Amino acid sequence: MKKIISLILSGMLMVSSVICAGAVSVDDFSDMPNDWSTPALTAAVENGLLTGSDGKILPADNLTRAQMATIISRAFGATSKASLADFTDVPSGMWYYEYMQKAVAMGVFTGDGSGLLTPENNITREQVFIVLSRAFKLEAGDESVLDKFNDKAEISSWARSFTAALVEKGYVNGSAGKINPKSNITRAEFAQIMYNMVKKYIDKPTTLTGTYRGNMVIRSSDVKVSANAQIDGIVVVGESCERVTIDNGAKMKGLVDNRPSAKPVEKPSEDKTDSTNKNNQTSDDIVWVVDTPFGGAGSGNTGSGNTGTGTPGVSEDGGYDSDEEGWSGIYRP
Repeated sequence: MKKIISLILSGMLMVSSVICAGAVSVDDFSDMPNDWSTPALTAAVENGLLTGSDGKILPADNLTRAQMATIISRAFGATSKASLADFTDVPSGMWYYEYMQKAVAMGVFTGDGSGLLTPENNITREQVFIVLSRAFKLEAGDESVLDKFNDKAEISSWARSFTAALVEKGYVNGSAGKINPKSNITRAEFAQIMYNMVKKYIDKPTTLTGTYRGNMVIRSSDVKVSANAQIDGIVVVGESCERVTIDNGAKMKGLVDNRPSAKPVEKPSEDKTDSTNKNNQTSDDIVWVVDTPFGGAGSGNTGSGNTGTGTPGVSEDGGYDSDEEGWSGIYRP
């Protein structure tokens, strides 16, 4: 997968809600880099999702588990909070307490099995892979895709299928033949993974038409996916969204509906995966209509705002064709 739109990074993460678009700009950060990570970090700022700390974005700092919990809960519009009574290392007075509650409620953080969530520890790459696979509810990947990595034996047994799921879909590529599962991940590197995984956030009422490439997260109420919409990725619906509907005939690769009232949706049978498939739905239901291939490189990209630049080595959607391009010697997430 190529570079995709939007994500959240946080500095000290002192605020408790998603920042409105336009609240900060790239000019507000004295350490905004000018390298491979700039597009991902810039997209975060331009989407009002990055807060930083004391005027700095801290791109080279290692990402902590608390910051990861904050990013995920904000990215998916999480509102539910789980009890942390079973965990002994998350003081209620800490800035990240509610974010850890939300991450546990989402099921993306489960702790180490001995009553610890270790919020202030740096998060490793394989731990990031697990969190993201759970958040997107990806099916277990075929572990044979890991054979191309020289350090595949270093991947923990409990992380192998999660890692394979991200590799299969092109979200994670490694570099120089390695996946670096035990390495810490910097804030800029994680920004890039989220940029790869989430193409577009929908943060205001709208009707979606045309073709969108990549995964999409809906965090607003009153969103309609029209019958002619084609979303070449997974659609995620935030749990507090209301009146989110998909017209019969719309196409998408998958659905993650986090609303408490959401009804389970089964994948259409193989003989009913064309645009004529009609699923029963009420006005408040969102339905996975089809799971069919989309057009090739010449497809429209209505609404994504991420068209190609014409730069050699850069693909039509703005991503690099090779792991060795655009990364300044830093391993690609």
